[in-house]
Amino acid sequence: MVDHVLRLKLALLGSAFRPGATLARTLAVLVLGVAVGAAVILLALEVDVRLASHRAGLVIVASSLALALAVAPLSAGLGSALEPRRLASFPIEPRRLAVSLGAAAAVGLPGVLAATLGIGLELAWAGTPTAGAAIVAGVLAAAVIILSSQYLVAIGAQLAVSPSARRLVTAAARTVIVIALAAAVTTVLAVRASGDDDTLISIARTLGNTPLGMLWAVPASALGPLLARLLGGIVMIAVLVWGWGWLVSRLIEAPQRAHADVSTSGLGWFDLVPATPGGVIAARSLLYWTRDARYRAVVLALPLAPVLMMLAFAVAGAPLPPLWLVPLPVLALFLGWFAHNDVAYDHTALWLHVASPVAGAADRWGRCVPPLLIGVPIVLVLAPLFALWSGVDGVMPALIGVSLGLLLTGLGVSSVASAIGAYPAARPGAGPFDQPPTLGVRAGWSQALALLATLGFMAPALVAAVWGFTEPAWFAVAGPAGAATGFGMLLLGIVIGGRAFRHRAPRCGHPTASYTGRMATLDEPGGAGQGGGTDVLDRELEKLLTEEQLEDGDHERFSHYVPKNKIIESALTGKPVRALCGKKWTPGRDPEKFPICPDCQKIYEKMRDE
Repeated sequence: MVDHVLRLKLALLGSAFRPGATLARTLAVLVLGVAVGAAVILLALEVDVRLASHRAGLVIVASSLALALAVAPLSAGLGSALEPRRLASFPIEPRRLAVSLGAAAAVGLPGVLAATLGIGLELAWAGTPTAGAAIVAGVLAAAVIILSSQYLVAIGAQLAVSPSARRLVTAAARTVIVIALAAAVTTVLAVRASGDDDTLISIARTLGNTPLGMLWAVPASALGPLLARLLGGIVMIAVLVWGWGWLVSRLIEAPQRAHADVSTSGLGWFDLVPATPGGVIAARSLLYWTRDARYRAVVLALPLAPVLMMLAFAVAGAPLPPLWLVPLPVLALFLGWFAHNDVAYDHTALWLHVASPVAGAADRWGRCVPPLLIGVPIVLVLAPLFALWSGVDGVMPALIGVSLGLLLTGLGVSSVASAIGAYPAARPGAGPFDQPPTLGVRAGWSQALALLATLGFMAPALVAAVWGFTEPAWFAVAGPAGAATGFGMLLLGIVIGGRAFRHRAPRCGHPTASYTGRMATLDEPGGAGQGGGTDVLDRELEKLLTEEQLEDGDHERFSHYVPKNKIIESALTGKPVRALCGKKWTPGRDPEKFPICPDCQKIYEKMRDE
């Protein structure tokens, strides 16, 4: 039985190397795994366990990597995971299946890296009195990682009962891996820089008393704690083995969890907002932020930026207490900045806004509601705590005001930027890490300018806050200045952005359109619309088409070039459109599925060259 499951696992691993869209990702993951494994061996050979900071760093790094390896199988998605439920239809005795799946878990990149981590522990302590204990601890630790990963895969498969839940599990696993790797790298840099030994030792001591770091701390322990940790590791293995058999039995016998039906009673967020255009758009935006994987990925990833900045400053030797002033302003800045391209996230749903008589200011204001509901409470709750932990007297008003100012100013700038500088975004239903095939230079400029504009408008308040570290009276100036700047910029951004949105609404939808496909290229930079606009196209069409011919539909299976404004009008009114080649029909199929009409292509290229 075990050999059959192992062959199945090898077949799954081999399928990842077949030519296709996932091959590049597979090779990238393989390169990353090899780099991590090589780094573990090199660090193990370099570490000097006679130094307390090196011993502490060894425990922290090993614990961080163990956590990353335990969740690694979830990061590839649950679609290819070898979890018990997939074999429930076969007449396999549960205990045999549990043993087979446990053995198969050791096959693969996470299993190999777990063994490498255990070997690294043995190499680091080789030639010391506790070398034997390091060998036993390394074996036990690798087994714990492998068994824990199986638990997470089995439980994650039960929780991920819908595509959005599966994407959320995958995104959470990747987030944990990034944080764990960042912690490991930061620890290595801190040890190399001869950082605060007491801090590292304190962290390692805490980890050594938890299941995560207990076995990694075995060789560094005195005889009594050493035996206690080894005994704890053996008990932990026994519990995991027994629990794995029980869990497999339960999973293959219990019915498959089904995705719960969505309640049809009430209107959800729409019941909670005012019956106004801005309120309706706010409710729709709240639905996006709570249900769309693209938005939820941002909510999960936002805390990473300030954490990584704190780690970078700490490695550079900055004192720890004042670093507590960094996370909140950075979080507020990026939360407000993210909305600079929210129009593109609407995709084709944007045409509902274009066609309806919604005021531009109402559209801009409604889109600001979710970031405000997230950011304002976070700032008001965390600012007093971070100010207290920083140990800087009188900094709390400045921290609140500057953080709110960055959030509100970012939303004001984004309200304008999303109306005049939208660029392609991932389609609705895409995974949190999916991106459009090409973003172009426009995306980089839009992102950079929105961020720089926010910082530029907030520069006076930020400068006053910096001066407050030398003259505390400036803290009292920075807080009100930041809040007032943010409030004013938000109102100004909503007004200006609202006017720009109504004026440029059809063009705002250009990066989002999926139906228009190739037909939308007539207005793209460098396309036929450049120089003469759609008027040139209309004049050319009048010359080419002297008789109006309305055809039945898409029977010839070509996609045609059509002015974008005519496509929008057809989508909203049902009127037929006229292509460059002379065909006039009412579109009813996705043009991306058909080749380009040769006649349209020739005319389009001729117009573009003129």
